Amino acid sequence: MDLDLAQVRAFVVTAELRNFSRAAERLFVTQQALSKRIGRLESALGARLFVRTNRMVELTTEAERFLPAARELVRANDTAIAALARDDAPVRADLLDNRLSPMFMLRRMAEREPGLRVERGWRGGLAHAIDPLLRGEVEVAFGRVRDLDRELPAELEHRLVRLEPLVALLAPEHPLAGGDVVPMTALREEGIWLPSSSGPGEWTAFLGRLSEAFDVPIDRSGISYDLRHTLEQTRYGRRRVTLAGADMELAPDLNLRVLPFEPSPLFPWSVVWRGGRPRPAVARLLELVLRTSRAEDWCAHDPARCWIPDPVSAGAAGTRR
Repeated sequence: MDLDLAQVRAFVVTAELRNFSRAAERLFVTQQALSKRIGRLESALGARLFVRTNRMVELTTEAERFLPAARELVRANDTAIAALARDDAPVRADLLDNRLSPMFMLRRMAEREPGLRVERGWRGGLAHAIDPLLRGEVEVAFGRVRDLDRELPAELEHRLVRLEPLVALLAPEHPLAGGDVVPMTALREEGIWLPSSSGPGEWTAFLGRLSEAFDVPIDRSGISYDLRHTLEQTRYGRRRVTLAGADMELAPDLNLRVLPFEPSPLFPWSVVWRGGRPRPAVARLLELVLRTSRAEDWCAHDPARCWIPDPVSAGAAGTRR
């Protein structure tokens, strides 16, 4: 029988802390994911490892016998990885695109930790970063983990860190430009104009869900060579409503009106990394992005005024009423 190291590590950390909540936080996983790992390990071993009460977590007799060997197994794994990893090397991160929210998040994190060193790459979609993550060519990636072109492997961990509002961009002359918001119901005939709309599978799937949820067509007619070209046509040519992420830099010289939608669509961004014990530099970056997300309320939202296509864990995001 071969043991799953992630499950063994989950057991060791929980055994040491005697607290599922703190163990999940240290491992950068949800409590649900932690419980599943330990449950699978118990099934593999054919033994119960923890006795849980309202006050504490206690080890069973079998767990006491297993713990020393489990610690040694985790230590040997980490020693082998450390032999090949340089802790002073920059963290290798995939940001999907240099214009999108992950770049915004990285800048905000750097304000808190000026010494943050990240080697950036853009593979054009989380699905394209999965194999590099598994091979160790990339250490962290950002994207939407649902509706990918392929399944996210069990070896990869993820945590929601940003619910980015999508905003409407329109010319000042547009009939909807005089209001404080752009109601989704007002776009059921005109639609949202996204010329040559293509991109990562998780983005096109998000747009499809948005269109279906509000009965608002996505108009892909026309040609756009880049974001600037789309914005110039929105301002001077088509004068249609288009959209962009609130974290993007949106060419203020074009004098476009930037308004929130009603309700506000939120694009879920997660940080993704390979499970196990990351090298210290990667662990510091993961801790920093989670700390910054909490401090700046990146996941706080009002369900009555927002739309999210995916279920949001209460432990991953704040809720405003």
